[in-house]
Amino acid sequence: MDSNRTDPNRTDPNQTDANPPSPAPADTPVCKRLRTKMYYVVGREHVNLRESSPTAQYWCSLTATVIGPDDETCSPETCQPDRACFETE
Repeated sequence: MDSNRTDPNRTDPNQTDANPPSPAPADTPVCKRLRTKMYYVVGREHVNLRESSPTAQYWCSLTATVIGPDDETCSPETCQPDRACFETE
């Protein structure tokens, strides 16, 4: 496909082959307490917890609920180093 043409299957009509979407940085921090069902199905090393999935449900392994110990919701975007309960891997 011509790199200047837009792929009609892309969700962003301004996205071209010359400018593919950038993946989440490999150094994005991930709280070691963040969990999803797939964490247990395929193993942590096979689950990308650096960006949210629209179908995943996230929870904290300390509280076993969708609310962390600091009473905030759990997700890759919210379970960041600025939270008091954040634990590095």
